[in-house]
Amino acid sequence: MIKEFILTAAVIVFFAPHLPAQPTVASGGVLNVASYSYPPLPGGSIAEGSMFTVFGGNMGTTFTGSLSFPLKTSMLNTSIKVTSGATSVDALMIFTSAGQVTAILPSNTPVGSATLTLTFNGQTSSPVPIQIVPSSFGAFTLNQAGSGPGIIQEFGGTEAVPPVNAIVSPSYPGQTVALWGTGLGPITGDDAEAPVQVNMQTAFDVQVWVGNKQATVTYAGRSSCCAAVDVVYFVVPPGIQGCYVPVVVKAGKAGVVGNVTSMAVAPNAGGVCSDGDGIDPADVKTLQSSGSVRLGAVSLTRIEINAAALGETISAVSDSANSVFGRYSPAQLSASLGLTQSPSVGYCTVSQFLGLNPLPVDPIKPTPLDAGASLSISGPAGTKAIPSSSTGVFSATLGGVELDQILTGTPGPPFLLPGSYTITGSGGSAVGSFSQQFTIPTDVTWTNSTITTIDRSKDLTITWTGGGSNDYVAITGLGVTATGPLGPSTTSPGNLFLCVVPAGEGTFTVPSIVLQALPTSAASAIPTSFLLVGTELEPVKFNASGLDDGYVIYRSLTGNNVTIQ
Repeated sequence: MIKEFILTAAVIVFFAPHLPAQPTVASGGVLNVASYSYPPLPGGSIAEGSMFTVFGGNMGTTFTGSLSFPLKTSMLNTSIKVTSGATSVDALMIFTSAGQVTAILPSNTPVGSATLTLTFNGQTSSPVPIQIVPSSFGAFTLNQAGSGPGIIQEFGGTEAVPPVNAIVSPSYPGQTVALWGTGLGPITGDDAEAPVQVNMQTAFDVQVWVGNKQATVTYAGRSSCCAAVDVVYFVVPPGIQGCYVPVVVKAGKAGVVGNVTSMAVAPNAGGVCSDGDGIDPADVKTLQSSGSVRLGAVSLTRIEINAAALGETISAVSDSANSVFGRYSPAQLSASLGLTQSPSVGYCTVSQFLGLNPLPVDPIKPTPLDAGASLSISGPAGTKAIPSSSTGVFSATLGGVELDQILTGTPGPPFLLPGSYTITGSGGSAVGSFSQQFTIPTDVTWTNSTITTIDRSKDLTITWTGGGSNDYVAITGLGVTATGPLGPSTTSPGNLFLCVVPAGEGTFTVPSIVLQALPTSAASAIPTSFLLVGTELEPVKFNASGLDDGYVIYRSLTGNNVTIQ
């Protein structure tokens, strides 16, 4: 079961039109097949002996056969050559199609700056730069996109095949689990031959962090399952619980932090997971008993930035609304980022993005439910429509400026001000009408907002005052790479961390393991790094016919540009 899942994740196909021309490799299109981490972000390099994937056009013919050992350096007239220094190596082919090709980088590839070319039907692409490193682990995820819940098997039960961790089948403290991925490091044997278990735990100083605790690792290395696939066995630490507890692996002498995935952890064996800022456990029980659950989520986000840019101080606000109404199967909900797309309370997660719009996008789309042509929101600043962009999906910029133009656009008046609000839906063929009131409180006061520098090698402590007894505080830091002297473009890669903690605590320390996922700040006219703090409300539930539950979610973030070093 797990073998088929891993191989499916490794070779998932994104079809592109077949063009009878020279193959092209997309800029930044060579990625770890598990994490999909963008270069040049931390974790965006390709490790010796790892499986990687290449995106582009006219790169091959779709492979529908089965693999056999020894692996070959050519598949259906497609081959890949990597040149590092004076050495060129041929990659071992795993999968081909017109738009995506997957291969293994031989373990004897020299580290350093390198170039990759792809040849199809005798035509060779232009070379693209890549960075080869000894170790850069990527964890496979259930959504096959490198984000959200990881592919983690649970041991200690009676099942013949250990189940995969999910919101409907959580692990528990003290249980041994196995995280699957690729990129721990090279082997001394032949990568083309059938895989043999090789323990790399000591050689590559493999560390696993679950939530804010370091886990005990019992094995980390090559699996006997699949070529270039690694497995990390660890014990879930005590005192950990939640439906979206972050999991991250750090490996290699350089201490490269991989993509942050998540796992569901119950307080004890046979228990259920729960998050104060997430889905009601009753909805999970509905999912288990009926085979699906119908949910609606209206997410309201305020982001306010005060930044020094282009020789002046910019203060800008972006108020936005996004909503999804859909039917989730157990597989869909287990693979999704969750309704609030937040980590479990008390922890931090990391997500990657492009440009200046860091809001995460969930690749898991439920079966849409028609909830009408638009929603509306009324509050102190008036009434705004939130139109439908497709069945069951709604979005709008309510005030200020669109988020990806927050430093350059001309802002309108803000909308999400403190006060009483009403969300209204007229209803559609699948979801009935509804109306729900809620209150946006005065934001918490960030008391050490004078922070100007983030040292990734040290923990970062944030303090605040205010907040209701059921409120949370959201802490976000982000860095985006600059592609020129003016700053980021719409395709510049970035990483963002998000921590959610009870407002009443008044202080939280962001672990350095989280900060190490951020890129260092680049010199540019437009700032590339920010630190923000604000209020996140406990989700407000609403009822509508056709739904098992609806949720109104609100988060505000206010902050400044900083330097990440």
